[in-house]
Amino acid sequence: MTHMENLQPSLDEQARQDARYHAAMASINRAKMGRERQGYVVMAAAMNYGESALGNGRFAKVSHAAKLFMIAFTCMLPVVFVWAYLL
Repeated sequence: MTHMENLQPSLDEQARQDARYHAAMASINRAKMGRERQGYVVMAAAMNYGESALGNGRFAKVSHAAKLFMIAFTCMLPVVFVWAYLL
């Protein structure tokens, strides 16, 4: 048996480990890219919401009405609690 024949199992194992390492690193990189992609989607949605809420269209009017409703609800909630629990 020659010296190269003795090294062949070791070289095969090293090649298998290298392939597994590269596959694992590719999986990690794909996961990182997915998280980064989700961040871009969130920022794009927030920016589009801001642009459309500040315009003159139907969505801007609905958004403004929702803001006014929430402000009125927040102002009236303590009064309702006082009436319900203290009187």
